[in-house]
Amino acid sequence: GREGAGGMSAPTRRYALGFAGSVAAFAAAGRLPLLGAGAGVPVGLSPIQGYLGRHALVGNRPAAASQSYAVLRWRSTAPDSGETVNEEIGRLEMHTRRLEDQACVKVIQTTRYSQPQNRMEAEIVCNLDPILSLRSWTLVSAIESRDDCRYEVSGRREGDVVRIDDGMSERAIAVEGPLVSQWTLALATAAAPSLRGRFGLLEDLLLYKPGQRLVAESAVRIPFQDGSHELSCHAQRGPGVLPVHYFSDPQGHLQLVTQGALGWALAEAS
Repeated sequence: GREGAGGMSAPTRRYALGFAGSVAAFAAAGRLPLLGAGAGVPVGLSPIQGYLGRHALVGNRPAAASQSYAVLRWRSTAPDSGETVNEEIGRLEMHTRRLEDQACVKVIQTTRYSQPQNRMEAEIVCNLDPILSLRSWTLVSAIESRDDCRYEVSGRREGDVVRIDDGMSERAIAVEGPLVSQWTLALATAAAPSLRGRFGLLEDLLLYKPGQRLVAESAVRIPFQDGSHELSCHAQRGPGVLPVHYFSDPQGHLQLVTQGALGWALAEAS
């Protein structure tokens, strides 16, 4: 169709207007999270406000080497109170071993949006720097009861190039600055890094998203089932990524992560 003001075609304008109307209708019906809803809850945590009220803070010792997180999916929000309904759709486990000049992180993530279940297992070798930047890794992704949906890949960083090999072909990706995964970056934020400049995200150890930034924000008091606790907050923003918020306690446990309608909540630390 012909483009109008702002360079948007007529079909695109109709789609945008229709989408905006749908969003407004869903929000009014309590079908979308309303950012900032609910007194005493930071904007980044509004999608899991209902979950917080039913769960206590986990971990009362120094930072643990193993963490297990409930993977949460937002389902609905009560328009009057901001109370949310959150479904647990999986688990994320991260186990860290620190050696002389590197950290080894094992990740097991299972998620089920409907049927069947997806399982991802990764072994990641990182530098011992404030952001746990990537050195090499292996990843196995599989879908329950589907032998034809198993994918195995290995990767490594060589200077300004990342090489990813799936056994059939190898691809090379030009990268700049520090490189992280969503899992290792989450662990790094618990140590309250002071990170200046931009870094690259290798999402699921496969998809490169450059130009990310991590910003330390003001500490916040968050109401849990067992009372109010002060947590530090970091925000990640960058091209191709919905804003991510990380919340850590003074003992170095990453307690909560939110990104849009999804979240992680610490369930066990050992």
